[in-house]
Amino acid sequence: MAGGKIRFSITYEQNSVGGYSTAVLPQEMVMEFSNNMVKNTIKGGLGFFNLVNVSDLKNYQNTTWLKFIDKKYIYEGKKRDTPCCLGILDGMELEFTDNTKEIAGLKCMHVIANFPHDGIEAFDIWYTMELKLLRPNGNSPFKDIPGVLMEFNTLMGNANMRMTAINYEVQHIPPKEFQPPENFRPVTKAEMETLLNALMN
Repeated sequence: MAGGKIRFSITYEQNSVGGYSTAVLPQEMVMEFSNNMVKNTIKGGLGFFNLVNVSDLKNYQNTTWLKFIDKKYIYEGKKRDTPCCLGILDGMELEFTDNTKEIAGLKCMHVIANFPHDGIEAFDIWYTMELKLLRPNGNSPFKDIPGVLMEFNTLMGNANMRMTAINYEVQHIPPKEFQPPENFRPVTKAEMETLLNALMN
């Protein structure tokens, strides 16, 4: 399929996270995709950190790298490992509805994420089937949703973030965009999540 880029706005359920006003936390995520590769980039407020996750949807593998000022770290996941750094929404039960709406020019279907056993507030998810990505949610907590997520909640450290697609454009994304960078220090998944949580807590 043709490649493309989706820009998401990020809003927060709380006014501050770890002593930071949410006004200086990341306000945008960019998703780029081509040939069953997906790259999500979140840049921290004031440019103090850059978090990138690349998913190989065909091989169920994720690679995550984090740049924090002059520090550079990379985690290369094993096949079928859950993605690094975005919170696992344990106990989530999905309720598919017949509701539809348009987001960023794409027709989207509706799902309600319920947490009957964990006291987490339910939230709405909107996804589209118009982008023909193979298993777009791979090993993520949203793996049972068949389309590309266009509006949803996720966790990063203590930050409860709402992602909403605001723009979609067809665009050629060169293969080099999905290649991991050089000169980043390899770390384990636990080490990477500890580093990120220290920034967001």
